[in-house]
Amino acid sequence: MNPPGPETADARLARWQRLSPWAVGLLLITSGLSLIRQHLPLLLGAGAGLALVERVGLRELALGGALLLLLAVLLSLLYYRRFRFRLEGEVLVIQKGLFEHREFKVSAAHVQHIAVHQPAYMRPFGVVQWQLETLAGEASRIELPGIRREIAEALGRRLRGASDAAQQAAAEDAGEADEAPRVRFAITPGALALHGLTSRSVYVVAAMLSPLVQPLERWVHDHLPHLDLRAWLPASAPLAVALGILAVVAALALLSVLAAWWRFHGYVLRDEGDRQVQVSGLFHRQEQVLTLSRLQVVEWVQTGLGRLLGRGYLVCHQFGALGGGEAAEARRFLVPGLSSAQGRELSAVLWPGLSMRQPLARVTRLYRRVLFWRLLLGLAAALLGLGALVGPASLAPMTWGLLAAGLLPLAAGLAQLRWLALGWAREGDYLRVRQGLWGQRTSLFPLRSLVSASVQQSWLQRRRGVATLRLHLANGRVTLPFLACDDAYALANRLLASVEADQAA
Repeated sequence: MNPPGPETADARLARWQRLSPWAVGLLLITSGLSLIRQHLPLLLGAGAGLALVERVGLRELALGGALLLLLAVLLSLLYYRRFRFRLEGEVLVIQKGLFEHREFKVSAAHVQHIAVHQPAYMRPFGVVQWQLETLAGEASRIELPGIRREIAEALGRRLRGASDAAQQAAAEDAGEADEAPRVRFAITPGALALHGLTSRSVYVVAAMLSPLVQPLERWVHDHLPHLDLRAWLPASAPLAVALGILAVVAALALLSVLAAWWRFHGYVLRDEGDRQVQVSGLFHRQEQVLTLSRLQVVEWVQTGLGRLLGRGYLVCHQFGALGGGEAAEARRFLVPGLSSAQGRELSAVLWPGLSMRQPLARVTRLYRRVLFWRLLLGLAAALLGLGALVGPASLAPMTWGLLAAGLLPLAAGLAQLRWLALGWAREGDYLRVRQGLWGQRTSLFPLRSLVSASVQQSWLQRRRGVATLRLHLANGRVTLPFLACDDAYALANRLLASVEADQAA
């Protein structure tokens, strides 16, 4: 009799599994470093650390630190012993808790999103961070903070495969061979750099660097008067200000490109039938899986610079994936660095039958008139505020007159552009809605993805025979203002009828 072969990872999942010991040690070290980094300014600021050492004593302080470290190690070992998981058929069971024992059970039918992260410090040990979300979205996120990669791959394969086991069995009975996963999209270095320039990450970088503004201002105030700037700064003050602004913009652009390389280096999108799998990351490698049967909304996003360069990115939303800008999009299934043609091609893959070539329908021209008056009043209020701030005598009367005269064409131009940017089109069972002025966001979704719809009318809209249609989706709300009443009610009834038909089916 042949000796039994090595046990596979799939077979091991039927028994209780624990976290990797390497992961527990790494989590202890990273948590300690994070705690030190958070409280280091308090100890070093104003000599607080030296005062603490003098008051307590260096040996006593070292002894206290050793005791705290020993306590952290004991708690980590207890956490390691209490944390365990296994698969009971198609149900993932997780038990954890230091002082309060808790048990979680997740059925494979309710799994919506699986993500695998591998930071650089975990890569030499073959350990990954495994995350799962159910239909409830991020509020139901379950994390295995450190397991072996083969266990993570087997766990994801079992949970994803349980939902389409019937389809695989039918394909085997028909004698059809499974198609090998193929690469749907792989980003190039040029497209990656363009994504860094044209994405919204520049705002995130600016927000992250905003705490450095005050220290930099103090440094400039203390050291700038002592520096001889005439040798390398232009004599013209406006030119010097323009060069400073250009330097800041160039630094932000460079940091945005580096952030794109950090996150999306080596980005590959693989097509595995009902699943789309993406792998990316320079040092922090991550893998995300999108199940097409659970997809709700796809957004084609282009910033202002992206429209000029013909670049954008796709954001795929499922249930529980609320919108929220770039910071929120960092947790979404995102396909970066796409040209307009590639965006249409991938949208057709995600939503079969959607071409995005049908011209968009406009809302009524009354909306343009309302926008004009809103913008004109806002610009006039801004001009009056400027006059009150700097004083009427700061500029010549002719200059004030030219500024006031320019408000009318400026408001008319902005109203026209905003009216042209807003549009919608229905292509079979899909609806396409575009919004935005400088940067634009186009929502693509099937009619059955609608959560709720409401038709609202103000007193002005009732007099003009128009209405505002609000569509609530899995990722937020889409608004179509100032539609003709017949179009608004007909579109709302058609959307609701599609949802009811899908539920009945």
